[in-house]
Amino acid sequence: MIEIIAYTALLYLVQLLLPIFLKTGSEQAERAAKAVNNLGESLPVFFTLAILSVVLKVEENTSIALYWLLTRLLFVVIYISGVGRQERLKDGSSYEPQIIRSLLWFVSVSFLIWMTVNLILIT
Repeated sequence: MIEIIAYTALLYLVQLLLPIFLKTGSEQAERAAKAVNNLGESLPVFFTLAILSVVLKVEENTSIALYWLLTRLLFVVIYISGVGRQERLKDGSSYEPQIIRSLLWFVSVSFLIWMTVNLILIT
């Protein structure tokens, strides 16, 4: 689990730097900035659950944490690349539906819920 926590921190650091390395003002840089904000919203929950899993020795959460990390990695790749992105809405809003990205986000949240349930049931 410690390695997964470290890789998650590394993913966050890489995502923080991505908008800098992408062409300023480009769609990819804009999406990279949004992706890092999205990750930042779930990081406190993940780190809390992961650290509690280590302290309370809930080994079942190790593989779930790895699956969470993999879905978040796929999420950022899909988000920045724009895979499955649909056209902007007719009303001019900046919302761009991306079904694959939304599905990955839902799966990642499901993994956090699963980790929480394991902590409750096993301790």
